[in-house]
Amino acid sequence: MKPGLVAALATVLVATAIAAAVTHSEGAGKATTAAAVRQVIAAPPATTPSTEAPAPPATIAAPVTTPPPTAAAPPSPRPVVSPRPAAAAKPAPPPVALTLTAALQQAMAGENGCLVVEDDDGALKTLFDLNGGSSFAPASSQKLLVAAAVLSQLGPDYRFETKVVASRPVDEAGALNDAWLVGGGDPYLATPDYAAYLVTKPRTVDAPVTPLVALADELVSAGVRSIPAGLQTDESRYPPQRSVPTWKPSYVSEAEVGSLGALTVNEGLAGWGPNQKVAPDPATSAANALGKLLTDRGVSLPAPTAGSTAPRDAVVIATVQSAPLVQIVAGMLRASDNYVAEMLVKELDRHLDGPGLTAGGTARVVEELGRLGVPVDGVHLNDGSGLDTGNRATCRALLGTLDLSRQPRFSGLDSGLAIAGTNGTLAKRFKGSPAEFRLAAKTGWINGCAAMVGRYAISPTRRFALIFNGQFGWPHAQAVEDRVVAALTSGLPL
Repeated sequence: MKPGLVAALATVLVATAIAAAVTHSEGAGKATTAAAVRQVIAAPPATTPSTEAPAPPATIAAPVTTPPPTAAAPPSPRPVVSPRPAAAAKPAPPPVALTLTAALQQAMAGENGCLVVEDDDGALKTLFDLNGGSSFAPASSQKLLVAAAVLSQLGPDYRFETKVVASRPVDEAGALNDAWLVGGGDPYLATPDYAAYLVTKPRTVDAPVTPLVALADELVSAGVRSIPAGLQTDESRYPPQRSVPTWKPSYVSEAEVGSLGALTVNEGLAGWGPNQKVAPDPATSAANALGKLLTDRGVSLPAPTAGSTAPRDAVVIATVQSAPLVQIVAGMLRASDNYVAEMLVKELDRHLDGPGLTAGGTARVVEELGRLGVPVDGVHLNDGSGLDTGNRATCRALLGTLDLSRQPRFSGLDSGLAIAGTNGTLAKRFKGSPAEFRLAAKTGWINGCAAMVGRYAISPTRRFALIFNGQFGWPHAQAVEDRVVAALTSGLPL
């Protein structure tokens, strides 16, 4: 073969080899690129991405020629991927700070009611006002309104008086003829057994009872040894209206409130505890109770006779006075005593020249609060206790009434608030929470109506009023109150 022909043939062979090599190399490159694209466009994982650092890319090592091994080499350990240093991790966004306003709004979400919160650092400052001027059924929280009105009109030192009078003094033989037991509207007049019963209840352990036994002891000290004609009853201070006409019948049949009247004993009850029942004739019950105490002391007398009115010029033989009104009001608020509240509105009506009726007394409450500067628009009361579902009050009225407690004349409004985890209606609530010992409030509850008005002891003092109504039972009411109190005691900024 000619040398030129050999050279040309060699050139063609080299070019063909190079072209084949180039073609093989591009195919591999296309495959690698496709794999990379698939990896980029793959959907992200459904879970939160890991903060661990990804594995480092592999490096291409230069080929090394080695002799064939005589034995299989052990597999190399997989590299350990260390987590990314904390300093390099992307910080989580800071939580959104919750405010007191937001917390209170959340607590009242979906509720039909009102809530007003204010700070008292000498000058009252409203922090939160939700429907403060709207009217709702206040349940027993309205006892605060009654308490303020009677303290204003009667005075904190006012005392009820129950007495025994006669047409003539005790004679030389110790006989007392024509004797009357005259009622003065004392709501806490009690026999020793009823007083002992109240002491066993956390809500009433400190009730300021008036001991009927003191009246019996004074009669004996006055020389009375017999009352031949028996005790006549005089309950003429109020008309004998035994309950409130607009109440549900069950309030009487289930002894929610005892029988009302100017002469009553043991809060108008003929039985208490498991056998609680209303006294059909509270005046006669009172006379019978005093008669038994006198008999135990050696005084002879028959059963009481029909009621009548004692003569104006009758001689006073013995008297027993109640505790001061400020203590009565405080006891009524702490225990949420329905009976005492009803008796107080009767006495208020009588004190202001009315006959001593519930309707007159409740109207006087609203009038007196208005005179004191309490916002009373939207306030309407059918009774004193708050049992009537037709009662209406506003959070502003409740809070305005509580604010009166800063004045000495109205100190009973504050001293009568139940203390969380300690006494009254809050004796068993909020134990172990920030509210224990520091929260003091007047509570209210009947089916579908719940309320709370009081203060929280921080600096400055925080006062609040809460009412909400609807179709709910006690568990729901308690949950809402717990949420509101938790917000108030949380220390959150405004």
